[in-house]
Amino acid sequence: MTTIGALAFSPEKRRHPRVIFTRSVKVYVKDQLQGRFRARNLSLSGLYLEEACDLPTGEDLRLELYETGCKSSLILTILARTCRKDAGGAGVQFTHMEDDSFMFLQTMVLYSSDDPIGVAEHFLEDFTSKFTPAR
Repeated sequence: MTTIGALAFSPEKRRHPRVIFTRSVKVYVKDQLQGRFRARNLSLSGLYLEEACDLPTGEDLRLELYETGCKSSLILTILARTCRKDAGGAGVQFTHMEDDSFMFLQTMVLYSSDDPIGVAEHFLEDFTSKFTPAR
């Protein structure tokens, strides 16, 4: 069977691998709570928020993700921007986060991936491209 159409010829445009990530996320615009939305997926550059259709495109956001464990809780605060919307929700791109938040998200992507070795190699490619001196 032959696939015809955009999918057959479109290379993957995403820079970072995406994984399923179903967490509740509080979203603030200018320190006003816009709501609590369910994340559908996650990458190191952003996430998709279901039913967040009312967020204006290009708007600066503050996201709060709550992670609870057996002995501790963690609140991740991430700055982001709405980059696209569709009928199901909104895609947001991360603009700033603390190092510990980034490491937590990196771990979530790694452990949630169907291909953890490929994801780890991708992390290393990003790391070496950022920290290799120019010649």
